[in-house]
Amino acid sequence: MSMSHTCRICGGVVPTELSASWHPGKWARLAERDMQAHLDTHSFAEVLRFEIRQDLEEVPDEQRPTIVRDIYRSLLGTMTPTGFTLNDEDAVGVYSIDEALGDLEVYQLWRNTNHCGLKACRHD
Repeated sequence: MSMSHTCRICGGVVPTELSASWHPGKWARLAERDMQAHLDTHSFAEVLRFEIRQDLEEVPDEQRPTIVRDIYRSLLGTMTPTGFTLNDEDAVGVYSIDEALGDLEVYQLWRNTNHCGLKACRHD
């Protein structure tokens, strides 16, 4: 006998082989073990992205931009008494502004879409 569950991260089917004579509690433990083995094939970043998306669904729309900003800030740096500081590996640009944004139209597009969500934000 077999049962299967769908991975909520990738949509893949995770099968579990069972004996019909086993107790339903054992079925659940085996299914959980097989799902955990499948989840171990996903990277930490994939699992984290999934968990963040699940949590954000619970957050009211008007609070999401601020929470997303805070999450990414905590991943990329730290708050100090003097302000926000990027971690060493994130503090150095890989590309120059010209390489990253190209011309004035691309820069204006980036600036217009780069809203942080705070009231009276300079991006608005």
